[in-house]
Amino acid sequence: MYASSNRIKFGAILLFLLLPAAALHAWTMSVEFPFAALPRSVWEQSLTHLKDMGVTHVSLPSGNDPALDPALDDAIRIVRRLGLEADLEGPVPERMQALRISHGGPLTEPLAGGVRISATMPRALDNERKLLTSGTPAIIWTDAFETLIPGYQPGAITLAGGEGAGALLIRREARLARLWGASLAALLESRPESRQESLAESSEAHAATPMDSILVHQYVAAKPSGPPPALLSTLPSALSLTSVVNNSSDTWKGDIAAMYPAAQRPIVLPGVAVAPYDVLWLPVDVPLTPGPLCIGCIGFATTDHLIYATAELTDMEYENGILAMEFISRSPGEVVLQLSHEPIGPLVAGGRPAEFDWEAKTQRVRLPIPAGNAKTGRVRVALAIDGPPETAFFETASVLLIGETARLWAEYSPPGVAARSRVRTIPEMAVSREEAANPVAVSFEDKDKPALIAYKITIPPTSIAGDTAQLTIDADGLQLSHSQLRLLAPAVLSFPDAVTVELAANSELTVSPATIPVNQKSGREIVLSIHNNAPEIRTFDITPEVAGLEFSPEKIHVTVGESLARDVTFRVFSAGASAGVHEGTVKVSGAATLAQAVRFVVLPPDGPVEWSADGLSFLENTKYRASFLPNRWLEMIDKESGKDSLPVGGVERPISAGSFPRLEELQQLAPHSR
Repeated sequence: MYASSNRIKFGAILLFLLLPAAALHAWTMSVEFPFAALPRSVWEQSLTHLKDMGVTHVSLPSGNDPALDPALDDAIRIVRRLGLEADLEGPVPERMQALRISHGGPLTEPLAGGVRISATMPRALDNERKLLTSGTPAIIWTDAFETLIPGYQPGAITLAGGEGAGALLIRREARLARLWGASLAALLESRPESRQESLAESSEAHAATPMDSILVHQYVAAKPSGPPPALLSTLPSALSLTSVVNNSSDTWKGDIAAMYPAAQRPIVLPGVAVAPYDVLWLPVDVPLTPGPLCIGCIGFATTDHLIYATAELTDMEYENGILAMEFISRSPGEVVLQLSHEPIGPLVAGGRPAEFDWEAKTQRVRLPIPAGNAKTGRVRVALAIDGPPETAFFETASVLLIGETARLWAEYSPPGVAARSRVRTIPEMAVSREEAANPVAVSFEDKDKPALIAYKITIPPTSIAGDTAQLTIDADGLQLSHSQLRLLAPAVLSFPDAVTVELAANSELTVSPATIPVNQKSGREIVLSIHNNAPEIRTFDITPEVAGLEFSPEKIHVTVGESLARDVTFRVFSAGASAGVHEGTVKVSGAATLAQAVRFVVLPPDGPVEWSADGLSFLENTKYRASFLPNRWLEMIDKESGKDSLPVGGVERPISAGSFPRLEELQQLAPHSR
């Protein structure tokens, strides 16, 4: 429900004062990556997840413990391969000086003045924004990950990659830090000399006075009295953001008064909606000039700018004549632009065509902002401003397969621009222009027909699955377009029969390597699933090889459609195998080469087998499986029914896997709460 709507009026001219004491700092955002408390099997996945969220800097808590040096070295290698930066939450040791960012490495000094905030704490966003607007230069998010070592701790991101509210917060702030990070250093808090008064709404009798729960502050760029610092020299002088804080348990919707620096007068931001205990940073007077606030914004008039938006702006870029803006918008809003001419359109808002309102007299265009994604609030609004004289874009870009050479087509119009263009990407990828088999495809003579150019892009085998690579088409030193492509392994194996442990509500972990129990006497059938990530049909041979076990058939030949998965079934014979853990691999050949580790726990007819993985320990026989963390009994699974006798998350009890030689005795101690 909405709280009383406040409409701000101006009974007198409001004079805004810039307060030097409230100067902000550039904003650096980091996420703590507790590598030593996470299973090694999830490091690449977890760091890739952070990068995908928009995080560019991580903090590695090593504590200067020499015992952690090998693990720290491994974590830094992954950070470097992903193109991230990292600090060690302390000085860079002598042995790692060559890895400092000044030498081309990923390591920075600790974040000076950084404040740590738990991503799972109540009102974390409010706490962070208060720190930033009081001059804190760096925020380090902790508790971002669910951890197992030395004991279980919940986190914003589960070990399986699931996201809670804290993860959505990190996503939001990572994008906002990229947009506003450097610009905050140019902003000073402004305050009106006269108080703002509210008008009562005709339909809301209790809305006649300001609401104590709604706090509004504005931060405006101020021209320095002397030469500007290097950091500020490229920032626009006309720029501001308005912070709106809702300290109530109800959604608030109303009008906000803000200073409009371009005209040195107040304006109204209508119908601003703020969720309970949320904070919005609304842009006011953002110039459409090249920089982090408007990427690629070349060719606009000096007077062109974003006047205001009633939703939180997280990204703005201009490419191929289209101005695209991304917002966090929980409810419909609007963005107003000042432009030197009427945009040609169309407008696409939230993935759908929409109408825009052009006011010729004021040369302003008003665009609707739809409510964003139900979970994240993200929504994209794109308006065609001009018909660009030159365009270029990739026609067939989708994914890039690790260890292979991709063939991508780019279309250029007019065709002559192709001869002056180049494709750029990360240094590790080799790019070459392919000689066309069809000369017509690259003909530059027909000015009305676009030129099609094929490029070969080689993806190194050391790339990390799930990472992304940006491909950019330049011509005459200007960026024409870009594509962000996902890097994937050509084929991926998964094991539906592998042991999965329920760590907490909405959190499961499939142990690594995949571990499958098998009855020593009767054996079992197992299912393997192979996913083909290629944009074409491919054929694979799958061969399991595990010492002491036999499989029927020995090998399966399978054809899989593009970007699809298929299941195959093997029979496991274990009568001749000893009880205990048997390690091996499942090999894939044919259209892809892959060898994935797998383990089988051979269970004798009587007596249990003790085994461990990822910091967890297990005691298992043919009827039951118990799983443990230090000081926590996680599960007691009855295999016949599939039911767990313990509550979700287990119970605190100093029981280790070796404490009970008979699982039946352990079963008697279970609370049987489910």
